[in-house]
Amino acid sequence: MPSYSQEFEIASATFAKIRAAFPAFTMNLELHPAHVELAMDIPVQPGLSFKLWLDLQNRDELTLSASHFWYEWFPCTNQIVVDEYLEAVLGLLSGRFRVLEHWRGGRVVKAQLQSPRDSKWKNVATSTNISGLIPWPPKKLRVVQNNSNG
Repeated sequence: MPSYSQEFEIASATFAKIRAAFPAFTMNLELHPAHVELAMDIPVQPGLSFKLWLDLQNRDELTLSASHFWYEWFPCTNQIVVDEYLEAVLGLLSGRFRVLEHWRGGRVVKAQLQSPRDSKWKNVATSTNISGLIPWPPKKLRVVQNNSNG
């Protein structure tokens, strides 16, 4: 059972902003999830070509999972951190941001959240897998980006 702390209120308000920005999307808010304080699942649906999982965990971490990308922004009591998190989620939902996945064989070894900048892609955040240190098999890249076709 979450405590209605400042962090919980910040996460709730942030999730409400995400819902307000994309009212046509189905977003399932869980007030009492099993292993985190607050969670929101945004499933694949018309207009969204991959699922997102958002949550508040460890009291002050706002997390984002999309495809094979997973990252946490903290502390959520810092407004700059919350603004960066909100920009990342809204960027993915709108299709402005993308995830660049680095595959070796059948596993993702790195996933980078990227935003457009000066006709190039700028890394915003990176999640890695320790198995990425093994240089074989050759790496392949896969772009995960929302489009209007779902």
